[in-house]
Amino acid sequence: MSGWWFVGSLGEALFFASFFLVGVVCFTTIVAWQFLSPSTQVVRIGYGFWLLTTVSAACIVLGAVGFWYRVLKVATSDEHREVISQRGIVPRPKQPGTKSILPPSVPPLAPFTDSPGAKLAFRLPCEWKGTGALVAYGLFAMLWNAMMAVFCVFAIGGVLKGDIQYRLFALLIPGIYIGLRSGQLFLKSYIQAIGIGSTTLEIEDLPLIPGQTYKLLLVQYGRLVVKKLSIRLVCEEESTYHFGTDIRTEHQIVRQQIILDQGRFRIDWGRPLELECEISIPADAMHSFQSLHNAIHWKIIVEGEANRWPSYCRNFPVVVYPLARTSQLNQPS
Repeated sequence: MSGWWFVGSLGEALFFASFFLVGVVCFTTIVAWQFLSPSTQVVRIGYGFWLLTTVSAACIVLGAVGFWYRVLKVATSDEHREVISQRGIVPRPKQPGTKSILPPSVPPLAPFTDSPGAKLAFRLPCEWKGTGALVAYGLFAMLWNAMMAVFCVFAIGGVLKGDIQYRLFALLIPGIYIGLRSGQLFLKSYIQAIGIGSTTLEIEDLPLIPGQTYKLLLVQYGRLVVKKLSIRLVCEEESTYHFGTDIRTEHQIVRQQIILDQGRFRIDWGRPLELECEISIPADAMHSFQSLHNAIHWKIIVEGEANRWPSYCRNFPVVVYPLARTSQLNQPS
C-alpha cells in the first residue's frame, strides 16, 4: 500500500506464479522419488513423506489462488468490488406497480440491472475482450509451464541415475521455448491491463426511453497520460444470413452521437478520473430489437488514446424501450 502499485501488482503475481511452479516441482520430485525410483527414496512413507507432500500441495493451491486473485483483481476496480460486497445499499429507482409485460423481441433488463452503481443507480456491463484474452494467456502459460516443470523433473532424475533420455530432452527444448513465449505474452497483456486500468460506466436509470435525458458517470482507473477520451452513443444493426453453406453476420452502425470528447489529462493510481455527462436518446430512435436473424443494439462506446500504451475501446451495452409500450408498462395494475 505504501509502495509503487504497478511494481507491487506485478511482483505479487510473479511471486504467486513462482510459488505455484515451486510447488509443482517439489510435489513431482517427491512422488517420483518415492514411487517411480524406489532406490532413491529420500523419505519413507510416513510422517515425513506426507508432511512434504502436504506442504507441496499447499504451495500449488496457494500459488494458483493467489495468482488468479491478483490477475482477476486487475480487471475490476476497487470501487466495483466494494459495491458488490454491499449490494442493496445503493438505492435503485423506485418502480411503481406495473404490469410485467415485456415488449416483443426486446431484450430483458435483467442483465443490465443486476449490478448497482456507486453513485448512480446501475453499473453497465462492459464488453471488453481483454479480460478473456488475459485469462486465456494466463491459464495456458500456467498449465504449460507446470507440465514442462514435471518433464524437467523426470529428465533431471534420469541424468542423475545415468540414464539420459535424449527424446525427452529433444521435446523439452521447444516446450520450454513455448513456455517462455507464453509467459512473455501473458506478462505483456498483464502489464497493459495494469497500466490502462479498468473502465466503469454508471447510469441513473434503465431502460432508456426515446426523448429522455440520463446522467452518466465514467470512472477510468490506471496510471497513464490520456491524449484523448471520447464517449459515443451508437446504434448498431446486426444481420445474420446464409451465403451458400456459410452463415455470416454483418454489423453496421446506423446512428451515432458524440456524448463527450475530452482532451489531454493525467490519471494516477488511487486517484481515478471521474467524468459526469448526460446522454440524450433521440425521440425518433429505434428501440432495441432481437430476433433470430436480425438485431438492433444500442451501446455506449468509450475510446481512449494514451501515451506509451495502446489505444483501448470498451463497449457498454444498453437497452432502449419503445415509447408507446413503455407508457403501457407504467400503467398501474
